[in-house]
Amino acid sequence: MINLLKYATKFAFRRIRIKSFQIIDDFLPADIEKAQGKLHISITNRKRWENVMINKFDSRDHLISCLLASCYIPMYSMGYRGVPPVINEEEYIDGGMTNNLPTFSDVPTITCSPFSSQADICPEDPSTWNVVFGKQTFKASTQNLYRGARALFPPTRHILKQYYEMGQDDAEKFIQGKI
Repeated sequence: MINLLKYATKFAFRRIRIKSFQIIDDFLPADIEKAQGKLHISITNRKRWENVMINKFDSRDHLISCLLASCYIPMYSMGYRGVPPVINEEEYIDGGMTNNLPTFSDVPTITCSPFSSQADICPEDPSTWNVVFGKQTFKASTQNLYRGARALFPPTRHILKQYYEMGQDDAEKFIQGKI
């Protein structure tokens, strides 16, 4: 029974990684020139535990590796012994571990988060308590806990559509407040 459970768990993690690669590979154009210098991907060097922002890509495969690293959550993505994506001979994981909401000093940045936080565009939850993770300050709320669980265990398409619509409403409120 334990061996079967261990195999099933490894298979589920492997399936997540394969599916992530397939989605990225299907949607990413062959020519990545438009991404050069414009797309910024936040990843964390696992050994040094420091944030790295990448916006220049040696090849399409390099870009895919960066995208896979940016959504690699230790233990969740490939289990306890999983090996994160390797870029330039170093292991990288989700940039949210060290800088969940990057901003740029030389370019105006509008921050957007699915969690109630100090981002420019985000849901508003009533809470007087804050939690800091990955350089982002979140509201300590049951709604944010629920959103976090939904990020790890994706809900139905119907609920995802509701999240999309809520995000659109939050963005419109932000724009109206700036006009």
